[in-house]
Amino acid sequence: MEKMGGLNGFEFGPDDKLYGPLWFKGQVAKVDVDKAELTVVADGFKVPAAVNFDSKGNLFVVDTALGQLVRVDPRSGAKTVVAQLKPSLDNLAIDDKDRIYVSNMADNGIQEVDPATGQVKQIIIGKLALPGGIGVTSENGKDTIHVADVFAYRTVDGVTGEVTEKARMHAAGVTLEYPMSATAKGNDVILSSWFTGTVQVIDGKTGATRDMLHGFKAPHDAIVLADGSILVAELGTKSLVRVSGEHGKDRTTLIGDLEGPVGLVGGPSGEVYVTEAFAGTVARVDSNGEKTVLVRELKMPEGIARASDGRLIVAEVGAKRLIEIAPETGKVAEIAANLPIGLTGAPGGLPTHIPTGVAIGATGVIYVSSDVENAIYKVVKK
Repeated sequence: MEKMGGLNGFEFGPDDKLYGPLWFKGQVAKVDVDKAELTVVADGFKVPAAVNFDSKGNLFVVDTALGQLVRVDPRSGAKTVVAQLKPSLDNLAIDDKDRIYVSNMADNGIQEVDPATGQVKQIIIGKLALPGGIGVTSENGKDTIHVADVFAYRTVDGVTGEVTEKARMHAAGVTLEYPMSATAKGNDVILSSWFTGTVQVIDGKTGATRDMLHGFKAPHDAIVLADGSILVAELGTKSLVRVSGEHGKDRTTLIGDLEGPVGLVGGPSGEVYVTEAFAGTVARVDSNGEKTVLVRELKMPEGIARASDGRLIVAEVGAKRLIEIAPETGKVAEIAANLPIGLTGAPGGLPTHIPTGVAIGATGVIYVSSDVENAIYKVVKK
């Protein structure tokens, strides 16, 4: 069967029919797999994500957009909200005592729900979901770290570590598309996702989306240039692409033939610095598209930031370390080693998977994201 409407987390019911949510239709359906016949059981969901049966034949559904756990009568289709949770629900499981366990992508968490009372117990939760790229804005010496948290966009206080959620995936009325890379300059925060091919421009103070640009091929870092245009490291085309105009409709290639452009940071004279993860290089690209390789033979360089004195700070993910590069000489010095970075992705996916982010605060403090420990680390000279 094809074009069912996004069949997702499914299960066979007591009647040997396959029950599952139709993500894009807001319905729960059952399928006679022998006859290839589909019947709608219940509708009116926002975004149903998964279903499961308990021992009594009750059907439970999680609505990821509304954050609801719903009981459905599989015969009549009648619905009852069992528990109001947070949006970004992913899946559910029911044990032999009919206790329901619900996972949440944005919370990196699991909750236990008593279906009789609706009482909820948090089993595990994370402050971050899956941090990728990061950017920093500073005001009065205070750093705010903007985190592309894949299932959410969050900020972190550079002093206290306090986490503030700005947006989460799949929540009704929220604009967000699996952010994996982030940069920040002034009041502009740029999130991008190689998974959805999007670049999102956000107001750093309010968290409001200013623009959502589509149609990129595996975009990684994107930065705002002096003239207000955006430069995108488009890994899918091996290019740096300059974007301007309404909704980014005007696009020109600054330079091509890059081997895995991931990290991107601007320089003081219109030049940019880019990490080429697959080539193991860090290069300077001038405003005319001329490229100069500064360092070779690195192991999967990803996130990059530029210090006030011109040093380049790079996450060398393949070596699990943080390095600094003198752009004039190409000299490399190790800053920190044995870092928990470089989460291995699924077979056949991008080797870079979730890009490791690097950013520098107002006082020169270095921040680096960990996709292994789901953490943000602060690096300070001893």
